[in-house]
Amino acid sequence: MSFSRYPKYKDSGVAWLGEVPEHWTLSRIKHCLSFTTGWTPPTGDSASYLGDNLWANISDLGEKVIYDTSKRISDLAAVSSRIAHSPKGSLLFSFKLSIGQVSFAGEEMFTNEAIATFQESKTIFLGYCYFSFPIFIPKNAAENIYGALLLNQELIRTAFVVVPPFAEQTCIAAFLDRETAKIDGLIAEQQRLIDLLKEKRQAVISHAVTKGLNPQAPMKPSGIEWLGDVPAHWTVISIKWISPVKRGASPRPIDDPVYFDEDGEYAWVRIADVSACDGTLTETTQQMSKLGSSLSVKIQPGELFVSIAGTVGKPCISTIKACIHDGFVYFPRLQLDRRFLFRIFEAGTCYGGLGKWGTQLNLNTDTIGSIRVAVPPADEIERLLAFVDQEISVIDMLTAEADRAISLLTERRTALISAAVTGQIDVRDLASRGDAEHAEEQPVSVFPLRASAPPREPVQQVPG
Repeated sequence: MSFSRYPKYKDSGVAWLGEVPEHWTLSRIKHCLSFTTGWTPPTGDSASYLGDNLWANISDLGEKVIYDTSKRISDLAAVSSRIAHSPKGSLLFSFKLSIGQVSFAGEEMFTNEAIATFQESKTIFLGYCYFSFPIFIPKNAAENIYGALLLNQELIRTAFVVVPPFAEQTCIAAFLDRETAKIDGLIAEQQRLIDLLKEKRQAVISHAVTKGLNPQAPMKPSGIEWLGDVPAHWTVISIKWISPVKRGASPRPIDDPVYFDEDGEYAWVRIADVSACDGTLTETTQQMSKLGSSLSVKIQPGELFVSIAGTVGKPCISTIKACIHDGFVYFPRLQLDRRFLFRIFEAGTCYGGLGKWGTQLNLNTDTIGSIRVAVPPADEIERLLAFVDQEISVIDMLTAEADRAISLLTERRTALISAAVTGQIDVRDLASRGDAEHAEEQPVSVFPLRASAPPREPVQQVPG
């Protein structure tokens, strides 16, 4: 689809924004909208503040409309804090941590202090702001010493936004609502495909490491729920009889710079490094000093280790010299092809019923060592691994293609919104044409697009 531009433009006076349509108005948020922020109960009194009222946190935002929240707050909390509520239809905007998340309140609720509530819900202006806020307001954010964006109430109030006439707000919101819904539908299809491919991948691996490749092979009961029947010539054995299971270690305190050296021989492995890799560790963000590595557990290239905290149960084979902490276990004398054990852990079914619940699921050396696996003869393991590699390479290729499609669609969505709300494209005719084309379809609208009252008229000349 090609887009035309407006007939005339003017310099907005804002460097990142550049030119905007001549008849659009540049205004600061404080001159056209007001907002309130929420509150979080003191940690020590948290029990007395639990209740039945919806209480939105940043993690709740992201969906177009939120009807429920992960936490609830009591009447006592609302009264004692004197926090303003967010009426149904309010626009909720996160300005801390996940800066720029926007949702409409599908029910009356309260929020925490990281969310700004805009309550002018009976105008089309909030429908327009739903799309424009994530573009405009973060551009006015400050940066901390680490380069992370920082917003506060004053920066929001003084943020510039360009405001089209009311009729154009309606067109822009309707156009973007319809077009982004199409893109979101395509993204959802790709995500469903990825989910199916993931299930297929796990099924291929799980079947191979429990049933083998010969469907005619005689079977025997393993006596283990996750294994079921296994080939009669395979050996069922606990991992601890294949290798001791040892835990990593780390120097204390781990944030002491004396334990790190960017030129160090051994990399320092964190849970985040393993979570981010595909099961083959090729690099980390930190290197250990000679002292630091002497107080940790060293892993050599080709060795297998498994996370037992955080991303629980994820296996990894290192291609580099590395040190692991006590959030990992390793197998110092493994009498089995480590790639086969890697595939068993990767399938994930061996963890059924294991671990202890605290703040998060954790495994330990005993639970890992007690896992019983079915081991084929060595020559069969080679054939089995070759088959699995071939099958999942195809699945991984299809998954990568779907991921690329999602990335391209997401970029397209962002670019379309940015162009429309900054006036780089003129969608007035497209919006009306779309209304006619979709007149027989169930309408999809930005909640709560109501045009019962015009928005406040923004000032034409804005003081600095």
